[in-house]
Amino acid sequence: MLFALKVVVVLAVLVVVIFAGLSIWSRISPPPVGLVEGQLRACPGTPNCVSSQAQQVSPLAYVGDRGQTEAALERAATQLGLVSQTKEGDYWHHQATSAVFRFIDDIEFLFDDATEVVHVRSASRAGYSDRGVNAARVEALRVAMGGS
Repeated sequence: MLFALKVVVVLAVLVVVIFAGLSIWSRISPPPVGLVEGQLRACPGTPNCVSSQAQQVSPLAYVGDRGQTEAALERAATQLGLVSQTKEGDYWHHQATSAVFRFIDDIEFLFDDATEVVHVRSASRAGYSDRGVNAARVEALRVAMGGS
């Protein structure tokens, strides 16, 4: 019985150390963000990233004109706890930090006035799978902006 308890404790500590290491790694080695040839970067081959330009999620529809859409997106981002990092013309970059292990996710937006949509890319910096967190975040942004 005592041996089993020791094994469980050691495994629990090991899991915490691994997750803490991933959290630290996500801070000291951020992935590249920004546009590539006028488009959001492609997602890596892991299931911890979604992009509307890769048709993994739908883009966010404009709510009124560009100014109204920017205001709605900013309110939605604030409501979801996203922190603005960059706003350069049609491109915005925000970050989200998870509650427990403080993992950082990058959320990028590209306004397309011609089609009146905001393309979005949401990607985890650490780990392999995000258990649907990034896709759920995009849908939460859509709802918070007043879309369906």
